[in-house]
Amino acid sequence: MALEQLLDRFDGVERSIVVVNRTDPDPVLNMLTDTFGENAVEVADENLAGDADTGSGRVGVRSDRIDARSDGAAVAGGAGLSAERLTMRSADADEELAIDIDALRRNDAVPFDGDDPESVENLVLLIEGDEVVAGSTLSELGDAVLFVNSDLYVTGSRTLDDVDLPSVISRLSDTTFTLRGYPESNRQKLLLITISRFIERTAWMAGDGTLRSSFQRLSRIDDEAGTREVYESVADAGVDTHLYGVPDDVPRGLDAVIHGGEKRDFIRSWFVVYRPPAGPQSVVDDAGPDLKRGIEGGVGLFAVEAEPRVWRGMWTFDTGRVRALNRYIERNL
Repeated sequence: MALEQLLDRFDGVERSIVVVNRTDPDPVLNMLTDTFGENAVEVADENLAGDADTGSGRVGVRSDRIDARSDGAAVAGGAGLSAERLTMRSADADEELAIDIDALRRNDAVPFDGDDPESVENLVLLIEGDEVVAGSTLSELGDAVLFVNSDLYVTGSRTLDDVDLPSVISRLSDTTFTLRGYPESNRQKLLLITISRFIERTAWMAGDGTLRSSFQRLSRIDDEAGTREVYESVADAGVDTHLYGVPDDVPRGLDAVIHGGEKRDFIRSWFVVYRPPAGPQSVVDDAGPDLKRGIEGGVGLFAVEAEPRVWRGMWTFDTGRVRALNRYIERNL
């Protein structure tokens, strides 16, 4: 069995992403679509306004649901507000999505606490079925992925301490995604890089357990100063570190186990998997909920190059899936 077959065994979850009341023009839209995929994001241009006649605080946004199983927009579980309380569909053919401002304000997963419908600007809502289960502002997404590039990670300008995921990205779990690399897209692989760095930070903060990471070519570790620094930090923290790839130039002086190979899983896979040791784990007080979840139960990303520069994969906090992924890599690579 190859990693690609393991991916097929993991059922993905349907997700949607809706961006409401975009005030910035085409450049932001272009970055969103290039990051999440051309068909993965719907942006509503209309200004939002409450119902002046009823004072209900409902605001209308024209938007279609986007099936994120193939485009990377995803959310992990968590409590959400039901569609009956948060949204409603109009009876006309255009299907207008209406947002209940009071319900939106009560949703702890969404960064909105105002009472003016017109203040719902540049808000990204993540929807599972009929529930809004998370939300982030475009500013938060900008700081994480939209207004950055991979050079920050390659050079080490963005350190492990700097990796902080907004909920829209931190909940990109258990959904099968398809992302395109350069030259088809300049930005979509940044999601993989960002999530990979989050997993590396989880291992670093845990200070024990096992981290398994692939690089296609092992020479990348020394070619990218930021990557080398990350894995020196992770290994020095006490994590059992394993690195996988084609042994074109094996890194020296790194306290890690090197696994070189030429078969398909070495050449066409991308994985970063943190598996904690058995038993209760101590978590620092200032760690956020996603870091705590990863430290306590593990977290893993894996993707396969289904065709040149097209990556299909998933990332997960699910303990059983992390265990299965770790076991596959340990036994086969």
